[in-house]
This record gives sequence, C-alpha cells and structure tokens, in this order.
Amino acid sequence: MQRDSFYIDNFIPILALYFLLQILLRVFLSPNVGLDEAEQLLLAQSFEWGYNAQPPLYTWVQILFFKIFGQNIFALALFKNILLFLTYLFYYKSAQLISKNRTVALIAAASLFLIPQISWESQRALTHSVLLTTVASATFYYILSLKYSIQKIRYYHYITLGILFALGFLAKYSFLIYIIAITIASLFDKKLKQIIIDKRIVFTITSFTLLILPHTLWVLEHLSLVTAPTLHKLQPIKGNSFKGVLQFFIALIEFLLLMIIPLLLFRKSLTLPSNSFLRTFFWSAAILLILFMFITGASHFKDRWLQPYFFLVPLFIATKIDNNRLNIETIKLYFKIIYSLMIIVIGITLSRLYFPDCFKHPSRLNYPFDTISQKIKKLGFQKGYIIAESKVIGGNMKINFPQSIVSAEGFKQPFNGEKSIVIVWKNKFPPQAQKFQKFIKIHQNITLPLHNSRKTFFTIHIAIIKNF
Repeated sequence: MQRDSFYIDNFIPILALYFLLQILLRVFLSPNVGLDEAEQLLLAQSFEWGYNAQPPLYTWVQILFFKIFGQNIFALALFKNILLFLTYLFYYKSAQLISKNRTVALIAAASLFLIPQISWESQRALTHSVLLTTVASATFYYILSLKYSIQKIRYYHYITLGILFALGFLAKYSFLIYIIAITIASLFDKKLKQIIIDKRIVFTITSFTLLILPHTLWVLEHLSLVTAPTLHKLQPIKGNSFKGVLQFFIALIEFLLLMIIPLLLFRKSLTLPSNSFLRTFFWSAAILLILFMFITGASHFKDRWLQPYFFLVPLFIATKIDNNRLNIETIKLYFKIIYSLMIIVIGITLSRLYFPDCFKHPSRLNYPFDTISQKIKKLGFQKGYIIAESKVIGGNMKINFPQSIVSAEGFKQPFNGEKSIVIVWKNKFPPQAQKFQKFIKIHQNITLPLHNSRKTFFTIHIAIIKNF
C-alpha cells in the first residue's frame, strides 16, 4: 500500500492506543462506577462457583485483576478494554486466514466499529456480553486455524477447543447456541467435518464437561435463581411466539443497520464468492434463535443478544472484497469514517460526563458518591459492614470503602460481626437492615448536585451504627 496510508496500515496499533485512551478517560473522568461495574465490585467480594443469573467467569477474572491492581476503576477499565482489543485482534486474524490479504483483514477489523453494541455499548456498560464476544472471536479464529493453517490435527487441538467452548459457556449461557451453530457449520465443511467425527472429539467433550462441571452443579442447586431473571427478560407469552420472532428480525436490522456503509463504499469490489462456512453459521444461529423464541414463547428480544453470532457479519462482507478491485481513495474514505466514529464515541463519553443537564438520563458516573463517602468518613465510619438499597449504591460504597463488606438487595453478604455499620438508601430503607434499625445512632439526609450539573440533585439517606 502507498506511503500515505499510514493510518490504514497501522490500524491495529492505533486501536491499542484508542483502548488505552479509553482506560485513561475512565480512570480520570469519574471516581464512580456504573451499573455493571457496581455489580462486579459486589460479586467480587468472594469467590463462588456461581453468583446469579449470569455465569461467573467475568467475575472470576475480575477478582484476579483486583488482586493484582487493587479494587479500583483502573482494574475494571483495564480488564474490559483488554477484552475489547482482543476481540478486534482475533477478528483481524480470522479475516486474514479467510482472505489471505492484510488490507481486507484491516477493513474487516475496522468494520466492527459499525456495530454500536461493540463500539459504544460495550464501553458505556456491559460486562458478560463483552467477554462472550471476545471468546466467540477467539473460538472462531481457532476453528479457522484448524480449517486453513493447522495441517496435522492432534489431541491437544481438541482439548483447546473444549477449553474455548467452556470459557464461552462460563461467560454467558447463550454461548451454547454458538457452539451448536458452529458445529453445524463445521459438519458442512469438508475438513472440519473430519475433525468433528474423529473419535478424538471425546477430548473436546471431556475438557468442556470437566471445566463447566462445578458451575453446572451450582446451577442445579440454584435453578430458580438462574432461570427466573432470564424468563423475566424474555417476557414469555403462552401460545404467542410470533411477537418474539418479529422482535428478533427488528433487532437484527437494528444491529446490522450500519453495514450499509461498507456495502455501498465497496460495492464494486464485493465480487468474491461468500464464505460458505460463515454463511452456514449465520443460518444455523438464526434458526436456533428463532426456535428458542418459539419454545420459550418469548415476546421480547434485545439487539445485544445477537452480538456473539452476528458480530461476524462485517467479516463476512469484508472477505467478499476482491483486493484487485479496491481503490485506495475508497479505503482512505472508509477509515476516515471509522476514525470519526472513534472520535464521536469519545466525544459522547465526555459530553455525558461534563454536560449531564443536556441528557434526559444523566450518567450514573455523575452521581456524587465520592462526596457522600467523604461525609460518611467525617461522621466516623472508616470501614465495617455496609448495607445498601441497590447495587449501584452498594458498588459505589465498595469502591470508596474497599476494606468494608457491602451487602445490597440481590447481592447479600452475611453480617461478619463488624462493630461499625452504615446503611445507605435513596428510596426505601433496605429490608435486610431492619434488624439493625433500633441501634442507629446517626441518621442524615444528604442532598448534593450531580457532578457538573446545575439543576439535577441527588438525595441519599445514611444511618450509622457505632460500637454494635
């Protein structure tokens, strides 16, 4: 490629710098945590085989990051942005294996920015979905390696595949659909079919089973805890699954809406045959998801649920590009659009934090939990047992009082005999704090403006028990 294409050739290193910038912005812009970050702070207080309706892998790795870097914003942001970068990296390497062309692979990786759930939502919120997409990207790359680059398949390749499948399942249960869809697609591929029907596949099944067994046993003991929130999200309607299927197609259109950009820009270059393995995978995933909607009677479907399957669509489009028909000016224009999107994402992040009054729903990162925590410390509480009304309040108490045990609704921690107790609530006195109510010595209502806000105020109630 020509010398003036520096920002195209070096997209992957620039991407690494972009995620480094995202880490720095997250660390320095706000001392507070959002909804999903708060959840991880509360769950990471102990190692368990399971926690709630989501599998435990994200929390397990987050505990490791907390052990290494401390219980802070940096550890939260670093883990997530490493996952996001790895998703792009495995995606790029997958495109290289299919296209055998670096330029096409770079276009494919850059195209991930056209999926808002990855470029925006994964930065703004989300945890388990981020990890799931990373594992899905790594698994797809590994299967392509078995197809294109690994000549002699050995038993440890089967074990590795089982490990990847287990990591995906422990990231999010919906990875089971990914496993089934990728297996179906493999059975329609000449080389991969031979791998699947080989007796050594028992190594894959065994490694997968052994790795998920402890958590599976936990699930069987806590089945209602795992299934009830999921059924609530799906909003099943008995005898009426068509609404859910319609929602699926609407979500799919929304998820892939920006794919119109590469389709238009590269329309003259999209002349190569489509990748049959990917095509079969998409059809398999779509049919399995529709069947799931019918079986469960689900009437609701969120676009982010499509992420582990259809995030590969930009790669599918890119690998149809004939490099000989590519125009350097078109490529430059495309990357200008991608870099513009990077700037827009950063701009929106800064705007939500510095101009919260311009948004209907201010960011939780603007809540004055740091100031509230300082007031609690001045009242004599430094560490102990904290009871919070919600996980957002609880997570923010944990980040400000890292040596304390924090219990919140849905994230209950047993009382550990601490002498100092703080109860924090916004709307309703926490039910789990009722037994301590008669021992309350200090009770205050604190009203403070949101950070960078002139018109939105945040009121919170605190009660402190000393020498319990």
